[in-house]
Amino acid sequence: KYASDRFIEVIPEIEMPGHAVAALAAYPQFSCSGGPFKVETTWGVFHDVFCAGNDSVFSFLQDILDEIIPLFPSKYIHIGGDECPKTRWQRCIKCQKRMKDEGLADEHALQAYFICKIEKYLQPKGKSIIGWEEVLEGGVNASANIMSWRSKNTEVKAVKEGHQVIMSPRKFCYL
Repeated sequence: KYASDRFIEVIPEIEMPGHAVAALAAYPQFSCSGGPFKVETTWGVFHDVFCAGNDSVFSFLQDILDEIIPLFPSKYIHIGGDECPKTRWQRCIKCQKRMKDEGLADEHALQAYFICKIEKYLQPKGKSIIGWEEVLEGGVNASANIMSWRSKNTEVKAVKEGHQVIMSPRKFCYL
């Protein structure tokens, strides 16, 4: 309300499927390996991510989103989707089974499956997702909003695919 009264829209970012080591330290059952994990204390990209082959991961994330939705009146929820290494998924029996069952070509397509599943959950709740440009790698619905930060050409690709694009080039906007 405070922000809204000042014409500021606050959009929460609930990072998935990567950048999740803190969550996995508390809930290791949502990883591919089962842990144990410790909360990272330095910046970085880490190989442990949410297991895309585990249905309980989606229930967990949906519960989190259900708690976040009433707190933020924005029509947008940023779901991250960036810097998600696929190494754990490549060796995970559950992830490989999900890929086979869903006819997914590779782990990039598995990430797209993950993102699209979350988007489908949020749409009936009146929310649109924003994802970092990496969500384009496996293909996502045109309704997903893309936040371009790494590449000069990503925004052009995203627009050609029908996405709305938020420009946030890291050279100028990465704080």
